[in-house]
Parts: sequence; C-alpha cells; structure tokens
Amino acid sequence: MAAGSQFAAGILVLPLAAAFPPANLPGQTAIAALVAFALLCSAVAYLIYYKLMSELGPTKALTVTFLIPVFGMLWGSLLLGERISLAMVGGAALVLAGTALVALKGRLAPPRVRRG
Repeated sequence: MAAGSQFAAGILVLPLAAAFPPANLPGQTAIAALVAFALLCSAVAYLIYYKLMSELGPTKALTVTFLIPVFGMLWGSLLLGERISLAMVGGAALVLAGTALVALKGRLAPPRVRRG
C-alpha cells in the first residue's frame, strides 16, 4: 500500500514536471542525495512504522506523527540556528504530554477488582 501511494504520487507529479522542466539538470551529488533520502527517510521509516503498527497497534503508532513539530523545532534550532521561543517550548510540552497520555493509555488506569 505504501509503495502504491508513493508510485501514484510520482505519476501525478509527472505532468507538472513536464510542464515546468528545470533550468539545469541535477548533478550526481544531488541525485545521490535524493536516492539516499528516499531510501533512508522514506523506505526505512515505513518499515519502522509498520513494525510499530504490528506491535503497538494503530493508535499508539500514530502518535509518532505528533512529534514531528517538536523535532522540527529542535532540528531548526540545532542545524539552522533558529530561535526557540517560550511559546514554542509550551507547545512542545503540550504535544509531549498528549503523546504520553495516548502512549500510556491503559497503564495509568488503576487495576480492576474482580468481584464474585
């Protein structure tokens, strides 16, 4: 299913690529980076995600997507020197708290007492 969606996305982009061709063709370094990102960031990420789905279930596996803004903020600060504001830290704390509540659901509930 993941391969099919990626393939379909590529097919849908082809008319735009034909209508707006690049001024210069990319070099070997750019093509190598594209292949590396495709394999590492997409293929490996899908494998890890589907492993999470099978082990934790879809609800808990979906919580990894909640963390994207937090990591985006951190990478922007570390790699690009972007400033982190107090509001951003507060937002990240809310995201982490919500993610923890979903991930720990069932573990925080008191044990049920059997009657009878």
